[in-house]
Amino acid sequence: MRVLLRDGPGDGQVVDGHGETAVWGACLYERTGDREERHGRTLPVFRHRPDCCELYGRGAEDRCE
Repeated sequence: MRVLLRDGPGDGQVVDGHGETAVWGACLYERTGDREERHGRTLPVFRHRPDCCELYGRGAEDRCE
């Protein structure tokens, strides 16, 4: 399934996502209830979790697995 990433370093990217989370680079994104139109398709929106992003010096914690 293709999903739209919002916020963080992957903002605006359309990537493959499955379930409730997606990973882009070294950052975790979680599914929201939102949907947005992109390239003629309605995509689910996944929001950035800054507490689980290696680019921000975080992500090694168990809650980010």
